[in-house]
Amino acid sequence: MRLGGGLPVILLGATIAIVQPLVATALTPAEVYSIAQKITVRIDGANTGSGIIIERTGNTYTVVTNWHVIQQTGSYTVRTEDGRQYTFNHSQVQRLPGVDLAVFQFTSNQNYSVAEKGDSDQVTGGKTVYVAGYPDGIPGIPERTFQALSGQISGRVQKPKDGYALLYTVNAFPGMSGGPILDEQGKLVGIHGRSGTRPDTSAIAVLGIPLKNYLSLVSSAQPVATAPTPQPTNPPVSTPPPVNPNNSSSKFILAKFLNGHKVYSVAISPDGRTLASSDFKIKIWNAATGKEILTLNSHSRVFDSGGVSNLLVRSVAFSPDGKTLASGADDKTIKIWNVETGQEIRTLNGHSQRVNSVAISPDGKTLVSGSADATIKIWNVATGNEIRTLNRHSRWVWSVTISPDGKTLVSCSGDKTIKIWNVETGQEIRTLNGHSEEVYSVAFSPDGKTLVSGSGDKTIKIWNVETGQEIRTLNGHSEGVNSVTFSPDGKTLVSGSSDKTIKIWNVATGNEIRTLKRHSRSVWSVAISPDGKILASGNDDKTIIWRLSP
Repeated sequence: MRLGGGLPVILLGATIAIVQPLVATALTPAEVYSIAQKITVRIDGANTGSGIIIERTGNTYTVVTNWHVIQQTGSYTVRTEDGRQYTFNHSQVQRLPGVDLAVFQFTSNQNYSVAEKGDSDQVTGGKTVYVAGYPDGIPGIPERTFQALSGQISGRVQKPKDGYALLYTVNAFPGMSGGPILDEQGKLVGIHGRSGTRPDTSAIAVLGIPLKNYLSLVSSAQPVATAPTPQPTNPPVSTPPPVNPNNSSSKFILAKFLNGHKVYSVAISPDGRTLASSDFKIKIWNAATGKEILTLNSHSRVFDSGGVSNLLVRSVAFSPDGKTLASGADDKTIKIWNVETGQEIRTLNGHSQRVNSVAISPDGKTLVSGSADATIKIWNVATGNEIRTLNRHSRWVWSVTISPDGKTLVSCSGDKTIKIWNVETGQEIRTLNGHSEEVYSVAFSPDGKTLVSGSGDKTIKIWNVETGQEIRTLNGHSEGVNSVTFSPDGKTLVSGSSDKTIKIWNVATGNEIRTLKRHSRSVWSVAISPDGKILASGNDDKTIIWRLSP
């Protein structure tokens, strides 16, 4: 903000203090244009319009626009001034009551400007204002191009409809609805949105909603999160209040480093007392003390010319009673172990390529495996017999998981798809498309209604299991997402990435709560204990145990 007037000097002993009177002077039109361009977003999809970046919390940006811009069911994209696009869906939009306003959010690690809020009560008749946005359908201009237009406040509506109280002499175009109204200091004072023409004289009235209306309502509005490109029939999603970033449920602190081997998979026993981790062998740890209990190493080992084993144990999973452990490895086998004694119970053979993932059903009777041979196999745990093979993926299967009721199986693959299967019949229920790269990890929510996936496209997606519709996408990682898991209450999810970080997210809003940064290499696996008090993460250098801060 520029300040005008003289600079009175006050002498205080030997100190000279220069006090600037708070008399704001107008910015140049070019300066206001630059501000407007940075805070204005373009909205495309089921309808077109503009919006304003009005809040930021971490990597989550809140956009306000007109309700009529995004009231149609369907998917939308928001385009920022740098040309990047973020996707959201009508079902994640929050309408503000009594006015033609709505808010939504998108997540980005880019540093976007946020509108500086002004005093809409001070915008009186004759004052200069600027209206910005992305006009649509202008003859001779095929692309929606940013514009900022100036005019004067011409009046105020005493009994406004839908909040439209500001009148101004700006000939705004269709497509600019939801864009900012800025004062001469480049501060946001309103949201543009409506015009009307008198038929007999062709006189036009252009109206906007004072910022004061938004500010009075936003404290009661629940933030909502982005959701890229679900189908237009996506049902509304309940959006309870977000997790407070300072809530203790997300305050994990470093507890212990478990050194001794590289880690590609971690699992925590159902009672939370035991941790399993794997690289070329499997280690069993006391989760409370960090003391190694057992080492299991009877998977086949092939050594290279340097004498180093090159066959990894890719996945470990505990049985529901915690007494047995399953492991899948590069030697194409699955092994079942007695956790207490460390003895191998049996070996399951059948895959023709390495086994990337194993999961055990909630009743402990069934085991599922996913392999680089592009198949999923279902096994009888008691006998070791193969029940059936599922082979609808076209590339290797990276991860498998079983629903809490044991009836549904989900797999994800290098073919960029996620498939949902009926465990009993082996029938494919549906295929989920949406990721642009390989999908590395999938996990069910505790109630089995929601699915989360992590991908090489750096995103995490949340899905409705029953409908197969995408609910939202979480952006924030700068490299591929290797592992995802839900907290026991289903309100939080955790992701591990090749960007060396672990991120904790609010499931309801998609907001990133915090980032944990103690790994020096890619994070391959994350797991949360059943009581939610322990988070384990593994990568090439170590296993880390994080504990919930008291």
